[in-house]
Amino acid sequence: MIGVLTLLWGVNFPSIKVAVSEFPPWSFRVLCVTCGAVGLLSIGRLILGHSILVHPEERLWIALAGCLNITGFQMCVAFALMSVEAGRGAVVAHTMPLWAMVLAAICLGERLTLVRCVGLAIGLTGLIVLIGEDLVGLSGSPLGTTLLLCAAISWGAGTVVIKSRSWSTPVIILTGWQFIIGGVPIAIGFLIFEWNIVYQPLSSAGLTAVLYSALVPMIICHLVWYTLIGMLPTAIASISTLAIPIFGVYSSALLLGEQVGTRECVSLALVVTALAIVLVPTDF
Repeated sequence: MIGVLTLLWGVNFPSIKVAVSEFPPWSFRVLCVTCGAVGLLSIGRLILGHSILVHPEERLWIALAGCLNITGFQMCVAFALMSVEAGRGAVVAHTMPLWAMVLAAICLGERLTLVRCVGLAIGLTGLIVLIGEDLVGLSGSPLGTTLLLCAAISWGAGTVVIKSRSWSTPVIILTGWQFIIGGVPIAIGFLIFEWNIVYQPLSSAGLTAVLYSALVPMIICHLVWYTLIGMLPTAIASISTLAIPIFGVYSSALLLGEQVGTRECVSLALVVTALAIVLVPTDF
């Protein structure tokens, strides 16, 4: 499941780059959230036979998770990237495992074991190697950097909220409702900034990228991610996401012709090492 998540979410990096070059960003986010909600709830109801209703005691928690995982993360990243380049900000946004580990230790009582801390440190080092000298550019955009940190913390907190309960609501329905609730502020942003926009025809590459990003990551990846949260400790599930931006670099090289050199190879080796460390059962 971690391999599937890494592959499909990693490919989404170049896909988003192509999509937003031809399709307005707020419209793109609304489309993605809508496809995620409709797709997940439809599959859950029509194919799996689940009720789309949520138990009254879980509604507040789903709303909180949706605001953190969808609204908080998506909107902070959207505004941050107005002043910070995506490459320079990726390492900040993907510090999520650090915040998730700390919050899980505080809120859920999960152990901050030596192995998990070492794995996290190696994995974050891999991301820093990937970005390299681009980190210098973050100092010139303090607001953007702060928003990216808020995005990472929001995602980490949302992960802990999901992990904190034994849900009676099936994962696929839970995820669909997160999109609905978390998508409301995004829809408001669309109405404010792009309500009168005139859409231009998409190229075949642009259409493919928009459809991929709106369907595969929003439905398959989120479903796999929340299933992983239920199966693994918060720290291990979170650290598994460190491989996603690395694979994003390699898929960008394959699909967009971007260069891959020594830095990318070292980064990949460090992240794979981190995953191997934290996924091997141990008592310390």
